[in-house]
Amino acid sequence: MDWISLLKAQQADFLQRVKKPKTHDVSLLESQVKGCHTEIMPFWGEALEKLMETARQQAEIIAKNPPPTPPEYPEFSEWTIPFPTYFQQQAEDYILREQIVEQVMHQRLGKRIHRMPQDAVKNMVLDDEGNLRGESKFPYLLVDKPNVSILACVADGESFNSLKKDKIKWSVTQEDLKNNQLLIFLSLFYPFTGTRGYEKQAIITGFLPTNQLEFSEPKIYITASSLLYAGGLSWYLETGISKQNALPLFDEIMVPEQTQTVPPEHPLKEIIGDWECWQTLKGHTRGINCLAFCPGSNNDSISVLVASGSRGETKLWDLTKGELVGTLSEHPWMLSGLVDEVNALAFSPDGQTLVSGGADSTIKMWHVGAQDLIDILHKHNGMVRCVAFTPDGRMLATGGDDRKILFWDLMQRQVTVALSLDDTAAHSLALSQDGQILVTGSYRKIKVWQVCQQPGGKPTHAELLHTLTGHAHIVRSLAMSVDGKIFVSGSRDKTIKIWQLETGELLHTLKGHRDGVYAIALSPDGQTVASGSADKTIKLWHLQTGELLATFTGHTHTVTAVAFTASGEILVSGSLDKTIKIWQRS
Repeated sequence: MDWISLLKAQQADFLQRVKKPKTHDVSLLESQVKGCHTEIMPFWGEALEKLMETARQQAEIIAKNPPPTPPEYPEFSEWTIPFPTYFQQQAEDYILREQIVEQVMHQRLGKRIHRMPQDAVKNMVLDDEGNLRGESKFPYLLVDKPNVSILACVADGESFNSLKKDKIKWSVTQEDLKNNQLLIFLSLFYPFTGTRGYEKQAIITGFLPTNQLEFSEPKIYITASSLLYAGGLSWYLETGISKQNALPLFDEIMVPEQTQTVPPEHPLKEIIGDWECWQTLKGHTRGINCLAFCPGSNNDSISVLVASGSRGETKLWDLTKGELVGTLSEHPWMLSGLVDEVNALAFSPDGQTLVSGGADSTIKMWHVGAQDLIDILHKHNGMVRCVAFTPDGRMLATGGDDRKILFWDLMQRQVTVALSLDDTAAHSLALSQDGQILVTGSYRKIKVWQVCQQPGGKPTHAELLHTLTGHAHIVRSLAMSVDGKIFVSGSRDKTIKIWQLETGELLHTLKGHRDGVYAIALSPDGQTVASGSADKTIKLWHLQTGELLATFTGHTHTVTAVAFTASGEILVSGSLDKTIKIWQRS
């Protein structure tokens, strides 16, 4: 899992804690463990009184030179407050807001940041009736990297219930993206009188590097569910910014493709044969996360249409010509401005529909021929990481960071079955050919489910058959044999495991990759397992014996996706190096 995905998952966990019924007093957001991130920061007693007194004093000075009276400021005879007096009250609220933000930023980030001076009157932003708006922005610089500008976006006068319902919004403009490298989002709640007396609470709700936002409108609104977890903010300032700036230009690195297979005298040589890299497809500007073959585009048993997903777009390729067919852009359909990382793709059995799941918690349905968006499905509360059609194409299974597997009736566009994974996100799933067995992969766990169906094949519920715990890290990929007797799992623990489906027995553990395994595919004849890894290699294994038969090199970054064509004579791989490679058996 990359650092962005990790912080998105942690943000989803944070919001789940926020939604717990007993967090109305925000007790679950206060960490008592030294060194752990505490989301809430309360102000009360003498400390709050001191801030309020400072605000009063500074407001008196500012109010001596008030701005012009707003055009709709009430002028009724019973309205006895002159605008300069009313402006002083608004200035007092603004300066208190400013001071609380400064306290929060200083306590969380210490001497690493320096606040930029501002004209308080210009930054106050009053509405046409003279009321202080509930949102302010305060600029900071990173002390050891003064070229890095940080903008604290503050929503004030909010309630904890608004955070529970994801209703707090911050505006982000094109100017904000242009002038800053990092946005930090804070929620300041209404003051109240509690057990500690008069109190005002603040929460660093999350953050976003500005390179994670792309939009064409002058302004968009961001909610808490679109943010990265604030507990990773210190790490990002220390190492994440430098890592972002130091990303190598993978498309400028050339590594010759090499395929090493077992020697001719090897008993399994006939099964594996010899392979070569036939072509490299370029066109993505971001790393490729997933691949899917179109079952409806077979020509002499060779699937010619393949879809590849990356950040913000899905591309369709004609493999017989090695040409780009079209690009399905996520940008017109983004809900929050956060660029949708396309994590999973699946074609319907008839090849007419393509679905994509990604970072914005939605599933998008595309018409393959017209290359148009058909619909957007909303039910997940967090990143969608895996998708699969049922064999008849009428249902769709999806899973993600909200720890749920949802079965969608595509005719009704409704969820008919929802499975809970309880304790961890769904990172992968696989359905058997008859649609009756579902396998899900998550952190250190694999679950095997019996999908109970109506006579017409529509799922009604699912029963858990096995919980398998052989992996030591996230199970990133799953593949099931055509006969439904075997399934294979690949994990970030660098291993591949082969399991018997009926009993849950572990048959083989395949070791050979030097880094996490991100992709798994089974050849159509059921004899070969292909695996893609963060060690930049692709390996082919014998399913029955677990023996390593071949290693392909040529990618310059993590291999995130591998897929066989229907004939098994071609293997296609996608990588974070932005390329697709076509490997052909000779």
